[in-house]
Amino acid sequence: MATEVELKLYCSPDDIASVGTHPLITAGFETGPTKRLENTYYDTPDLALYQERIALRLRTTPTEKLQTVKCAAKSVAGLSARPEWEMPYVGMFDFSAVDASKVRAFLEERQSSLVPVFTTSFERRTWRIDISRKIVILVMVDTGYVSSGDSILPISEVELELAQGNPEDLLDFATALATHLPLVPHDVSKAERGYQLFLKQANGPQKASPSPLDARQNSAEAFHLLASQGMQMWQANLLGTLTSQDQEFVHQFRVSLRRLNSLIKVFKPALPHHYQVQWAKRVKELSQITGDVRDLDVMRSGIVEPMLRSDDQQILAHAKAALAALESAKQEALVQVQQLHFGGPVLLFARDLQELDTDDFPKNLPRFAEKQLAGLHRNAVKRLTKTLKSPTPERAHRFRIALKHLRYSCEFFAPLFDNDEMVEYAKAVAGLQDAFGFINDFHVALSRMQGWVTQEAIPKETRVAVAAWHTPQAQAVLADALHLAESVMSRCQPWCTECERRGLMVIRRRLRQDICLSVE
Repeated sequence: MATEVELKLYCSPDDIASVGTHPLITAGFETGPTKRLENTYYDTPDLALYQERIALRLRTTPTEKLQTVKCAAKSVAGLSARPEWEMPYVGMFDFSAVDASKVRAFLEERQSSLVPVFTTSFERRTWRIDISRKIVILVMVDTGYVSSGDSILPISEVELELAQGNPEDLLDFATALATHLPLVPHDVSKAERGYQLFLKQANGPQKASPSPLDARQNSAEAFHLLASQGMQMWQANLLGTLTSQDQEFVHQFRVSLRRLNSLIKVFKPALPHHYQVQWAKRVKELSQITGDVRDLDVMRSGIVEPMLRSDDQQILAHAKAALAALESAKQEALVQVQQLHFGGPVLLFARDLQELDTDDFPKNLPRFAEKQLAGLHRNAVKRLTKTLKSPTPERAHRFRIALKHLRYSCEFFAPLFDNDEMVEYAKAVAGLQDAFGFINDFHVALSRMQGWVTQEAIPKETRVAVAAWHTPQAQAVLADALHLAESVMSRCQPWCTECERRGLMVIRRRLRQDICLSVE
């Protein structure tokens, strides 16, 4: 059995030709002419192999036929290590070389019912990069397609394989490559894409998964788990943002970065200072790239377009001036989005996470979580108090940011306390965030328009007109939202162990159940 350590990087068909001319690649040598690889993947009619995450491939090259069995791999930032067994194909499948007895028995039991499911056909160029005497990496550039029936998906990817060295060496090389070339790590193998095509499934936007934490873990283990989970969500939605027209990918991409930002904030006391400062800044910058596009779309639909329906010619003129500035700003923002084609930050985050110094992390995770949640709650209450004293869009915006950090942190730490109570509380905070949504949109629009006034893109009278038009609605929304805020923020905090110690949590859980009077 061999263990294949590889890292996959997506590259658009328009850019993939540039990979072979990059100095990091030309420093090595091409191992031979371009190869055409024809592959057929087999499974049973009920997809038994797919359900067990086993891939069986028959590869045809100009000189030979090879049979390959691969098992599931755990992937981080596109880096995966999977067991595989490869041997010549002699007219029928032979699984005798599979030295994992359970896998071999599983395949042999189903050998007679194996049928073709999908095919891949692509051209491969291969370079060998000798970084040092101890580090050797193979770089394979694949272009072609996956097909099942009448359905086809393009293949356009760079695959890095570790021939000699450590997985960290592969990650370092990939980071350098993706810093200078439009390459994005992705975890979906050609086989997985083939099955998706066969099953007529599409890769959809990835939402946040439930927290993987357990009270038996320490805080260092908790951060690694949550950061890895967040990175996987970031990576999956980044690829969708670049390759799909579905705008939900953009939204979930921003959510993934906001969640990472909240994670770094809540673990700030435990994280090394340089790590916390670097990644808090970098995550915010990355979020802003797509944030500008989405904020401008929201500004157009929620702020400017309602004014375009006015019968007042003066209001209409101001709305058109704002719209013209908005369209110009959006074109600039779309240019900035091109930065996302360079996947270096994802890979660098993965590398920094591997090397993170966790010596100063507290051992008692539940106690750490309770303390941090209490601090976030106090900060939200403080922001609410300031908003009540001076109800401005900016202060309401800051309160909403405090709510965001509290909500995500409740979701992170939910399994450490009463999970249902924590999830319910997080949903209540999310509802409160939504209640302040228009106030937030109004604040962002006014802030952006102030910049346009400074740049002389619009006259200051246009900003004044927009503010006057929407202030009555903002006033009404704010009044309702503040009343809701008082209700939510005064609720019992489900992470507070004082209630548990006094037996109140048991009472509350019992009251949610059916209670029947027992008469003796």
